[in-house]
Amino acid sequence: PLPRPLLDANLSGNWRRYPSITKSHYKSINMAEPDQAATEAADEQRAGRAGAQAGAAAPGAAATGYTPRQFDTPVQLFEAEWDEEGVWFYQAFNNTIADYAIKHQQLGGDDFNPHRMTWVKPSFAWVLYRSGYGRKHNQVRVLKLKIRHESLARLLSRCSCKHGGGGSKGRVQWDPARDIMSADGKEPRKMQRRRAIQIGLKAELSQLYVNSVVAIEDVTTLAHTVGDAHKSRSKEAMDALVPRLPVERPYMPPCSNDVLSNLAMMPGETAEWVAKIGLGEAFTKAK
Repeated sequence: PLPRPLLDANLSGNWRRYPSITKSHYKSINMAEPDQAATEAADEQRAGRAGAQAGAAAPGAAATGYTPRQFDTPVQLFEAEWDEEGVWFYQAFNNTIADYAIKHQQLGGDDFNPHRMTWVKPSFAWVLYRSGYGRKHNQVRVLKLKIRHESLARLLSRCSCKHGGGGSKGRVQWDPARDIMSADGKEPRKMQRRRAIQIGLKAELSQLYVNSVVAIEDVTTLAHTVGDAHKSRSKEAMDALVPRLPVERPYMPPCSNDVLSNLAMMPGETAEWVAKIGLGEAFTKAK
């Protein structure tokens, strides 16, 4: 497999602050860098957020609206907050499970079933959508959990892309992405041209995930605050939250090229199939 993820000290910071380094990163993983025209056409909210984070970066260089592609085949882009140690995911739980997780820094307790299907999401906006900003029944606490790169690779290496997925021990869905900076009604706005990855695990794969967690944070207050800002429809309120929001950037799991191709993150039949489904859902089923 190729040496991924690239953990250059600069890349482990805000990738939007280093457009030239980001270009080298894409080149090194054999993926085309973000399209400049699409970058300049990014919607105002995301461009505004990235611009605020980028400081004195050149106009357009910091925006995040682009079409991930590799060779002539569109591929799906895994975006997450990550560093040298691992990748952050999000889940929403009830108070009992969340209290145990924060206290012990691991998932467990009488109310937690490690063998049932559990869904993990690297997109903060997506967990806000799914949990109603941490206000839905039994989803009142939003947790941020980190797992190591090698553990994530082990989970993904058990996966292959197929239609359906019912009865499998693990699934990956490529769903329409959600925008953390703006709302559509009572939920984060659906982004029509981008997808976000979700991973569903049960049985031994769920247990492997649970055993792989190395850090847990409670981000419920931030979830509520974003929800209030979205409800107010105040751009100023969201702009003020930018320093507290996670910086999610392109991530290539340290898997073999075959695994990445099977998951639509590199060119192949899977990427072509996913690209043809439009805004529907793509499932990958664990072997």
